[in-house]
Amino acid sequence: TAHARVRAHAEFMRIWEEGYVATTATFDAMHMQGVAILDGAPLRGADGRLDRAGIASWIEDATRGIPYARLRLMRSPLGLTPPAWVPDASFDVKHHVRFDEDDVALSTRTLPRLIGWDAGPLTLTRPLWRVTFTTLTDGRVAMGLLMHHSGGDALRTLSFLSALTVSKPDAAPKPAADPFAQARAPRIGGGLVLQALAQWRAEHDGLGSALRAWARRPLHRRARRAAARFLRPVRDRSRGHRPPATHSAFRTIAAGVVQDHARAANASMNEMTVASVLRVAAGSDPVQVRVPVLRRRTEESRNRISDVLIRSIPTHPVADVAVDVRRQLEAAKEEAGAVRPAEDSPAREIGYATLVPWLSRPRYLNGARVEDLIVLPAALPDDELSMFAILYTDKITVTATAPRTSDVERTVERLVQELAGSWTTECEGQATASDDQTACIRPAVG
Repeated sequence: TAHARVRAHAEFMRIWEEGYVATTATFDAMHMQGVAILDGAPLRGADGRLDRAGIASWIEDATRGIPYARLRLMRSPLGLTPPAWVPDASFDVKHHVRFDEDDVALSTRTLPRLIGWDAGPLTLTRPLWRVTFTTLTDGRVAMGLLMHHSGGDALRTLSFLSALTVSKPDAAPKPAADPFAQARAPRIGGGLVLQALAQWRAEHDGLGSALRAWARRPLHRRARRAAARFLRPVRDRSRGHRPPATHSAFRTIAAGVVQDHARAANASMNEMTVASVLRVAAGSDPVQVRVPVLRRRTEESRNRISDVLIRSIPTHPVADVAVDVRRQLEAAKEEAGAVRPAEDSPAREIGYATLVPWLSRPRYLNGARVEDLIVLPAALPDDELSMFAILYTDKITVTATAPRTSDVERTVERLVQELAGSWTTECEGQATASDDQTACIRPAVG
């Protein structure tokens, strides 16, 4: 029968991916978030309001063939296996597409609302993604995007966004079949454990080989990990969701300006981005920042990015820092590990920094051109400063995230000036972005 052809399907998390959902606090912090700014006219009906049915239909068609869009998280009883991604039998696009037609201004203050945080974090009982369409005061429409690091890295998030859009204004999403039309989640109870055992046996040549592979990992580590999974609800019960302790600001700069500055320093735009963060955050002591590096493309993990630690001497000019960043990144790739500061010269870890190119040509959603793209960095709750720069068409949008106690607007202005090479010499003697540098801030470029 048709029912007999339906198979159980589960994709178990790797150890480092499991950490992204280990606690409620970690789960909340590991949301990936951004906002696409769209031309508003094609997304409206004859009455001037958003064409909600048309937009929802577009999103459903565009995501139908994306596995991430149809998988939800499932935990095993007693924590005997890692959490797994399983098909969501009750998937309904209405749970993942929201609308807000209050005509909101695009600003740093409204960024959380445009992303969709007014509806709270994503829910673990459904696939971990949500888009929110909000009308803006200037007539455009913002599409906020929330995804989760447990389901993929930043590159997969941009691939998801690419799947939501097309290359021509009159094009439509390519027809695709649901990859899990003939699959289901394992049965509640021991189904996930049986699925794990079946996959474990299939990965090895015979029972003896499987047992030897299992014995290579110390038993006490397996027991400790299972206990942590089992006790997770108890640990979380007293903590719950915490309000965000950070805020973000963004600026747009012409890509050509950054490219010219980087070329003059014999560096890439990504290296100049990392150098700018190091310069802005540095005080009188050395600092270091996490920089993502792509691991082997053949790796099956959803998260193919490793962070390496790049450090800086704060008194050096940004061009010299960028060259040193290149040297450290090349060394890290050769060693396949993080660059660590010397023990006799410790450096303070401040956060995360990267520049990622998206697409050089415009993209469209339901006929609406994507005019700008804002992507927030993967900042940890205790980071002093993190930055994500996205290159789209001929513009770079720089987004900085910092503690709420800091002046993130002033910080992102300084970052843009460092990227453009227009940070004035009068500012060189001032230590940090928290100092009084009003006279050193020029209008943003681009």
